[in-house]
Amino acid sequence: MIILQTVINQRRFQYIQDDLTNKSIGMMGKLFKEVQELAMSLRMLPLKSTFQKMNRIVRDTSKALDKEVNLKMIGEETEVDKTVLEKLSDPLVHIVRNAIDHGLESTEGRKEAGKDPQGNVQILAYHEGSNLVIEVNDDGKGIDPEIIRKKAIEKKVIDEHTPMTPEETIQLIFHPGFSTKEQVTEVSGRGVGMDVVKTNIESLGGEVNLQSKVGEGSSFKVVLPLTLAIIEGLVITAEKEKFVIPLSQIFEIVKVQESEIENFSGIARLFKVRGEVLPLFHINSKLGKKLTPESQYTVIILRGSTYSFGVVVEDILNQQQIVIKKLGDDIPNKKGMMGSAIMADGMPAIILDFYELFKDDLNASRGYKNMKIKQSKAA
Repeated sequence: MIILQTVINQRRFQYIQDDLTNKSIGMMGKLFKEVQELAMSLRMLPLKSTFQKMNRIVRDTSKALDKEVNLKMIGEETEVDKTVLEKLSDPLVHIVRNAIDHGLESTEGRKEAGKDPQGNVQILAYHEGSNLVIEVNDDGKGIDPEIIRKKAIEKKVIDEHTPMTPEETIQLIFHPGFSTKEQVTEVSGRGVGMDVVKTNIESLGGEVNLQSKVGEGSSFKVVLPLTLAIIEGLVITAEKEKFVIPLSQIFEIVKVQESEIENFSGIARLFKVRGEVLPLFHINSKLGKKLTPESQYTVIILRGSTYSFGVVVEDILNQQQIVIKKLGDDIPNKKGMMGSAIMADGMPAIILDFYELFKDDLNASRGYKNMKIKQSKAA
């Protein structure tokens, strides 16, 4: 219905001149929207069943580690699409276990720190726009960036000369195989866990963010789309071919002059937005399309939990609802491709995940924050 409605809606004024017909199509569009919302509501289920599993996880884990833990859950009635709910359980289990094992101190440790002997873990769920947000907070010892950095250097995850802020350093716990535990236990230390959480959340089109303060505790924030079936998308072009970007990934769209862009050998091009220096990539270059030099570029800015960057796009056509179709097994190199969609002209378009598409380029250009762009070329 959504695909057919988009086709009719985009063609009604172009090919249909009759006012009554155009008004009728507009009214049908509103009815289609109501039917769609009703159908989607039937797919929505409360988080209660998933949250109830956490009671047992907390009880078993705290008993295995001999810790006293008080679990508080808020937002059990928050609803989410059935497909998201099914894939949410495993990442949530990992995060809650991590909070009890790594986050909370032992009973003696909490007494020495002047805290209540009983540790607290809070799971909070709520809607934020068209997203589901789940926070897992603990009042434990927090994550020390220096300990993470030493372990990362020891495991050769980073070089000892790699410049990183404390916020960037603690995100290294999501690196595959990373663990701060010296001994392997049945609960942790195998280097499997947080990297799986990040991978699973990103496969659902979401992101996970970590904030921590030494001595006060940590907070994991998981942001997920409410449904995996339909998204709001921005339709762009690359050498006249259409592509779709999920609207949830886009922070803002700006115009950047060619004269405002700096080139540095070996890393990404850089540009400045309100005093902040960001790396700049071109979608045409990434997709192997022809690049046309312009005096002014349209740049989509993305802000994630780890990276912020800009992507030059050839043209922005429109914003519309997109029905996600799975890519076939015969399509090679799916990195950065979330799926496909049928456009209003009946032709297919690939849905791109910019975070995944430019992940390697961003890792290669980590040094951009230490570069200085000329003040005379400030945006």
